[in-house]
Amino acid sequence: MKTKWKVLILVSLIIFVTLGIIGIIALVGEFNENEMPFFGNKIAIVPIKGYITTESCGPSMIGGAQCAEVAVIESRIHGAESDPSIRAIVLDINSGGGSVVATGEIEKAVRDCNKPVVAWVEEVGASGAYYIASAADVVVADKNSMVGNIGVIMTVPHYYGLMGMIGVNMTVIKAGNSKDIGSPYREMTEEEEGDLQGMVNKIYYDFVSGVAENRGLSVEYVENVSDGSIYLGSEAQELGLVDVLGGRSVAIEIAAELGGIEGAPGIVEVRPKRTLVDLLSEMSTHMGYGIGKGIISEYGGQKWAE
Repeated sequence: MKTKWKVLILVSLIIFVTLGIIGIIALVGEFNENEMPFFGNKIAIVPIKGYITTESCGPSMIGGAQCAEVAVIESRIHGAESDPSIRAIVLDINSGGGSVVATGEIEKAVRDCNKPVVAWVEEVGASGAYYIASAADVVVADKNSMVGNIGVIMTVPHYYGLMGMIGVNMTVIKAGNSKDIGSPYREMTEEEEGDLQGMVNKIYYDFVSGVAENRGLSVEYVENVSDGSIYLGSEAQELGLVDVLGGRSVAIEIAAELGGIEGAPGIVEVRPKRTLVDLLSEMSTHMGYGIGKGIISEYGGQKWAE
């Protein structure tokens, strides 16, 4: 019985001291409730940059990782869901898409999220990246962002023509007629091409029907605007693929409203790991020369620190 009272007294003392510290900080005007771990009204920024894949994104000293790793993104979404201080999530998207399975995994995590999710298309939100964005409660894009590219592509390289020219032959020993389907060493048969086309068509239908369900549109309508075309953000809004035109601040404002946050929200954001290219670019900028990062580092994404 004495132990129980000691525990209650200790807990009461901790609460009293904590409230006292908060009161003192508030009196001097430095208290921000958004900095409190359990009482703050925060928004989590989850970046989706570069090629979306289930593979690990290894860092590079020169250009950083060039992909968005499913496991990392899913862990950030689930972490934001379980954090009581976070009221909404903003997906910071700059990606041309990725593998079918990878994009489907993240799309499901976004769709099943129990907190408001706003997708912001920074520069590019195409193909699988748009599929992920479509699962959000609101899609925001700049009027000049590139959006859409809804479609599926399979590329099968063939080398047999070149190999014949240089006198190289390849003998394939197989069990099963379709075991070497898509082989680069021989011409594809019409039947094989038909089989692969059927697979692509099924994936495409899943893609289109998923976007239609997420956006509240008919499958027929989405099919009409899903010929692989890329639209500017303003065009995508007219087509019903984007809800609001604007930048990051607009996406945060909408997320705050959906999350019931009053006043300026706290922002929980991870920063990209700094690479050699980043350092050289910053140094050159200070020197007045300005070395550009190039297409790969600009659109390829970064490895984001936990």
